[in-house]
Amino acid sequence: MVQDATSSANQDDLPDESISPALRRRLHECYERAMELMKDAKYDFDYVHQFLSPCVKSDPGNAVYLDAFLDNLQRKYNNNKRGARLKLGGRGPFKKAAAARDWKQVFKLGPEVLKTNPWDVTTLRTMAEACAEYGNSQTELRYLKNALAPNPQDADVNRHCAITLARIGQFDQAISCWSRVDETLRGDDEAQRMISELQIKKSGLSREDSKASVKNRAVKRNPAQQDLGSSEIPERQEIELTPRQRLERAVANNPTDTDSYFELAEVHVAEGRLGDAAHVLTKAVSASGGDIKSRERLEDIEILRKAEQVKIAEQRADGGEDPEAVQLAEQLRSDLNRYEMEVFSARAERYPQDTEVQFQFGLRLKQAENYSMAAPCFHQAIQHPERRQASLLELGECLQRTRQYGNALECYLQAVESAQAAGDPDAEKLARYRSGLLAFGLKNYSTAEAQLTALLELEPGYKDAAARLDKIREMRHKG
Repeated sequence: MVQDATSSANQDDLPDESISPALRRRLHECYERAMELMKDAKYDFDYVHQFLSPCVKSDPGNAVYLDAFLDNLQRKYNNNKRGARLKLGGRGPFKKAAAARDWKQVFKLGPEVLKTNPWDVTTLRTMAEACAEYGNSQTELRYLKNALAPNPQDADVNRHCAITLARIGQFDQAISCWSRVDETLRGDDEAQRMISELQIKKSGLSREDSKASVKNRAVKRNPAQQDLGSSEIPERQEIELTPRQRLERAVANNPTDTDSYFELAEVHVAEGRLGDAAHVLTKAVSASGGDIKSRERLEDIEILRKAEQVKIAEQRADGGEDPEAVQLAEQLRSDLNRYEMEVFSARAERYPQDTEVQFQFGLRLKQAENYSMAAPCFHQAIQHPERRQASLLELGECLQRTRQYGNALECYLQAVESAQAAGDPDAEKLARYRSGLLAFGLKNYSTAEAQLTALLELEPGYKDAAARLDKIREMRHKG
C-alpha cells in the first residue's frame, strides 16, 4: 500500500496550493513509512529518500516533511557538510529552471540535486527563494539553516537569512545574522544600518533612546566598572540550579530520556521561549527516532510559534497603513491555517476514534470552507461530553452551508437542549438565535417565534432578535 503511495505521490503538477485529501493521505503514508524505517540503527538511506522525496516535492510548504528529508540525507553522509565525493547529474536542468524562475520545476528537481549534497548552498538558497515565492516561510528558513551549516559565518547566506527573518518579524534572529555579516566583512555599512533599523523596529524606541539602552546594557554587563574601589573578595557560595538548568543537565546526562525533553520544553513555553522549546523538541524527535509523541509535541509548539508570529504581524498591520505589513500578516495567517490543516489531518487519520482530534480537524476544514468534509468530523465529535454543544452548533452551520436546512435546524434544536442540560447559557443563546433565524427562513414561524421569545427572556438585547421577532409576529398576524 505504501509503495503505491510513493508512485501516486510522485506527481508532475507541483506544487498545488490546495492539496487534495487523497494526496495528503498518500504523502502522510510515505512520511510515516520513512519514519518507521529511520528508527533502525542501520537502514537504507536511499530507500527512505524514495518515500520522503515525493513529500517535499508535492508539499513544499511542509516543514515536518522537509526536516525529515534533510535529516535522512545528513545521516547518509554522516553529517560531513560536504555530501558525496561525486556529484552526479540533475544540476543543468535545475539551474535552467532557477534562471527562468520556474519555481514548480525548482521544487520538482531540487530534492534530487540535494540527494548528493544536502549542504549545497546554491541549491538550498534557490529552494529557499522558491519557498518565499509561495509564502512558505518555515521551509524557506529550514533550507537556509542547512545552507548556513557548512560555514555559519558566510556573509551572503547570513544576509539572505537576515532578510527572510526580518520579513517575517523575527527581529532578534535577523539582528544576529546581520551581526555575523558585520563581523565577517568588518564594518559592512548595510549590516550596521540594518542592525540599527531592526533594533528600533523591534523596540519602538527613537535612535537616541536605542543608543542609551545599549550603553546601559554594556555597563550592566561589567559591574566591576560600577565599583572600582571595592577590594573585598566575595564569599564563595554554592550555586543552586534552577528547574530549567536541572532539566538541561538531565537531558545532557541521558539524551534518550524523552520525558526530560518534554519537561524542559514546558518550562521554556511557560517562560515564553517558544523557539527554545521547539529546539528542545526537535532534539527529542531525533533522540527518539521520530517517535509520534515527540513529533506531536513539536507540532503543538510550532502551532503556538506560528500563532504568535501572526499576532505580532497583525499588530504591526493594524490600521492598514503599511501594505507590506498587511501582506505579511495575511501570509503568516495563511501559513498557520495550512500547517494546522496538515497537522490535524494527519492526526485524524492516526486517531479515527479520538473525538477531540475530530473536532479540531473539523474546525480547520470549516475554516477552509470545506463544509461537506467538516460535517462528519463534528458529527463524530458530538460524542465528546465537553464538545457536544459546540459540535452540534458547528455541524448545524455546515449542514446549513450545504443547504441541508431541515437537518441543520434539527442540530440547532438539539444544541439548545444540550446547552440547557449542561448549564451553558452562551451556547443556548446562540443555538436559539440560529434556530430562530433558520426556522423563519423555512417559514416555520411557530418554531422561530418560540426560539426567539425564549432567547429574549435570557437576554433582552441579544443582537437583532427583538426586531426579527416583531417581524415574525407581524407576518403571522397578517397570515
